[in-house]
Amino acid sequence: MDETIEGYPEYIGTVIRPPSEANSLILQVTLGCSDNRCTFCPAYKDKPFRIKDTGQIEAEISRVSKMYPDTRRIFLADGDAIIIPHKKLKEILSLLIKNFSRLSRVSCYGSIKSLESKTVGELAEYKELKLGTVYMGFETGDEEVYRQIKKYGSPQGNVEACKKLKAAGITVNVTVIAGLGGKALSAEHAVNTAKILNLAQPDQIAVLTLMIAPGTPLFDMAKKGLFEELDDFAILSETKLMIERIEDFKCQFFANHASNYYPIAARFPKDKASVLKGLRSVLNGRRKEMLIPDYLRGL
Repeated sequence: MDETIEGYPEYIGTVIRPPSEANSLILQVTLGCSDNRCTFCPAYKDKPFRIKDTGQIEAEISRVSKMYPDTRRIFLADGDAIIIPHKKLKEILSLLIKNFSRLSRVSCYGSIKSLESKTVGELAEYKELKLGTVYMGFETGDEEVYRQIKKYGSPQGNVEACKKLKAAGITVNVTVIAGLGGKALSAEHAVNTAKILNLAQPDQIAVLTLMIAPGTPLFDMAKKGLFEELDDFAILSETKLMIERIEDFKCQFFANHASNYYPIAARFPKDKASVLKGLRSVLNGRRKEMLIPDYLRGL
């Protein structure tokens, strides 16, 4: 449902933001996702992708800044704000700085599709205008799993996009999805995702657990027996294998999303050994009581 309340941002359809942006003001400058083909993803199916008109965005920023003048963090929704043309995105960021005097950081999602069209120099200009963090969905590092989910680009393309952002001084937070290869490609998914993460070395890694949503192509594949979902301990085994293969670069590591069975919040490489020790304890003892039950998990 569209929501327009005097003094509040205008939200059209489903709005999604990263868990770490819970305290940020969300401004919807684009609608939907510029790709929106991924077989596992139920998001943004309620609206076609488009970029809001500049006048509409400017009016909304002006209105909302009067309601929340002390805002320090802003998240630009929906799924791929980086795809906004360079000049227009700079105008939006400049308007945010002009209207929110205490603004410290802007963040957004960014896809390989949008980032491949931006230069390091252009991204550095966004950084100067307080775009501090970009969230990227790597999903997997395995070529075959990537092909099966029908996501735009490639694992290596995601690495190059991540490196481009880092070269511009922008923090990169990456998500991967445990269980995305199913039973058939679980080991390949874990090992090759670790390889890609080692090449990209993002500032943060967030592991989500696959939850097959009704209405998605993957749901239909699972019903037909073409995709076998991993159970809870298999998910943890896959996660452990991936962590074992992640090299010792500095990053935050999270697996504490609502979808996860076993919450992890750590700093690597400092906490890597203790995280692996905890996972081994749960797996070796088949300690079901250490896992979050299905009825408490959700997207």
